[in-house]
Amino acid sequence: MSTALPKLSQTPNRPRVVPILKIVDEASSMKSLTFRDKLTAAALPGQFGMVWAPGVDEVPMSLLPRDDNIVTITVKERGSGTSALLRKREGDLIGVRGPYGRGFTCTGVKKVLMIGGGTGAIPLLALLRKLASTDVKCSFILGAHTSHELLFRSEIERLSDGTRGMFNVTTDDGSTGSKGLATDETARVLRAGLFDRIYTCGPEEMMKKVVDLATEAQIPAEAGLERIFKCGSGICGSCCIGPYLACKDGPVFSSDTLKGLREFGKSTRDASGRQITIGRS
Repeated sequence: MSTALPKLSQTPNRPRVVPILKIVDEASSMKSLTFRDKLTAAALPGQFGMVWAPGVDEVPMSLLPRDDNIVTITVKERGSGTSALLRKREGDLIGVRGPYGRGFTCTGVKKVLMIGGGTGAIPLLALLRKLASTDVKCSFILGAHTSHELLFRSEIERLSDGTRGMFNVTTDDGSTGSKGLATDETARVLRAGLFDRIYTCGPEEMMKKVVDLATEAQIPAEAGLERIFKCGSGICGSCCIGPYLACKDGPVFSSDTLKGLREFGKSTRDASGRQITIGRS
């Protein structure tokens, strides 16, 4: 009688332990960690994974996949889990599960505008990589507080140029590109041209303004929301916004849905579920 243990099939909810293959210092206080995982490498742009720092915490992370089962996450220090991930070295083990959620709609477009702020550039880069391989003209506005916080600028510019789209940079302090907010540049660009769809990801106050601008211009938009994801699979309810769970019904929502949510751009919830005003601790 065989005593061999059955081979467990891989599913998104089953954690996989993977070694870190490469670590790259990115912008200020941010690092990219690369690993190999077949399931998260199949993620749609805008989907996320839950990444475990053993013995510390599990945190949601945007996924930047490649065709060879290689996945990159970019970590910014925000708490004990991300701090532990930033201390990792190549060869160290982490856990990953997913992908989870709804991603961006990639069909039915010929000319699009993307607006990314801070780490919101990561899921938009995944979308740009996908659309750049098709006949879609992709324009991109990349914003950050300062030049040291701009993520993946060179690749975004190269891919946008390759689609014959425009690429503009804004920084709050004027250290690179136009001085001001990405939303100011968005308003200017929308006055100059039309787009089939607008995609945005970044600070929620920024996305709220982008969705408002898209509505005024009568252009459909999609926004990737950030909420506290504890389970990633709709069980805990920590990520609720209105009647929706951001981890399952989002994190990408259409402008039509967002216009009906009073919380969007105004309030979120902390780890205990208490509603707090966005921009305040």
